[in-house]
Amino acid sequence: MFTIDVNIGVAFLAGLASFLAPCVLPMVPVYLGYLSGYAVAHGEVRTRRERLYLVLHAVFFVIGFTVVFVAMGVAAGSLGRFLRGAWVHYLGGLIIIIFGLTLMEVLYIPFLYQEAKLEVERKKEWGYLSSLLIGMVFAAGWTPCVGPALASILMLSANQTTAMQGALLLAAYSAGVGVPFILSALLVDYLSGWLQKVNRYLPMIQKATGVLLVILGIIVFTNSFSLIGDLMQKLGLGWDLGL
Repeated sequence: MFTIDVNIGVAFLAGLASFLAPCVLPMVPVYLGYLSGYAVAHGEVRTRRERLYLVLHAVFFVIGFTVVFVAMGVAAGSLGRFLRGAWVHYLGGLIIIIFGLTLMEVLYIPFLYQEAKLEVERKKEWGYLSSLLIGMVFAAGWTPCVGPALASILMLSANQTTAMQGALLLAAYSAGVGVPFILSALLVDYLSGWLQKVNRYLPMIQKATGVLLVILGIIVFTNSFSLIGDLMQKLGLGWDLGL
């Protein structure tokens, strides 16, 4: 039971790391401006009504990519039900380790550095539905600094026993990306100054994400989540989700 608690925490951290990735965080004002139509970086959002409008667009964008990510988690978790055996842990752990080493720039695998994005034009007349669809398209793409973290959580989902567990992990990942995105819209007045301070640390954050994935891969490879869950239970940490 407590194993899923550990997985949820890892998935949320992976989502947060994806938000802080060098190809996402600097683009947050651009995303917010594109979704809402405001020049966020130039302080066009001034009134409470404008701020609410911006936040709602951010919320629908997050809902859009969450729907796609959770669907991926359901698919991965369902697949995991039929792929039983030690080889699943070995293969999944090895792939996650490779992804981690890639983010650490220890390994260079050309196809992982190829960017794949779907494009969708913002339709002002569609309102919040436009932001929802853009969020769904965002989730369907692949970028070198985000893809490995997402793919690792999908691999972790495939090591679960139910589709619900897979969905839960991707929901946690989505929360890691989505919560700070919505907060960025809410605190848009402070966004530019904060980004200037954080930008210098982005390469370090990416490498730290790689280290996290390598550790996660080792845990999956050795199937040690149950040991960590037992330790958390003895320490009185975690919660029983009944899954």
